[in-house]
Amino acid sequence: MGPEEKLFRTHYKSLCHFAWKFVGESAIAEDLVQEAFITFFREQQRMDESETFVRNYLYTAVRFSCLKHLRHEKVKEKYWTRVKFIEEDAHSVELSMIHTEVINEVYRIIAEMPAACQKIFKMGYLEGLSNLEITERLQISVNTVKTQKQRGMKILLDKLHPEFLPFIIFLLK
Repeated sequence: MGPEEKLFRTHYKSLCHFAWKFVGESAIAEDLVQEAFITFFREQQRMDESETFVRNYLYTAVRFSCLKHLRHEKVKEKYWTRVKFIEEDAHSVELSMIHTEVINEVYRIIAEMPAACQKIFKMGYLEGLSNLEITERLQISVNTVKTQKQRGMKILLDKLHPEFLPFIIFLLK
């Protein structure tokens, strides 16, 4: 057994425990300890070889790495809290993908509608304006708004892929 392996075996477990007390996860603790050893072995030629120095160096390096890791985790946590990110499981990722596909398909179909129908459909269903608000903005009758919205919905339902139909209820509330 070489001196590096002996040094590793002597201090590895205690350093892992030391790191674990900081970070609370054994896999991360082991990674941080291994990084400290790698750095030490790389810089070893320029360091004092005494047992006390090596031990102090390794504990200090691990402690520094743990604190750096914890600071990084706090920064990430603050960022994700600020953007209100919730880690998604595979199911919710799949639902997000389906939602995106449905939205793209709806916008594609809307783009193919006649101009007046398209405008009223967007205002009513996508912008959430009431029939009265649309009539006031466009200076047209309520019956025209209702007719164009119905026409747009018929076009959408006729052209939309059948598997997307159940999602339309949620998207056009």
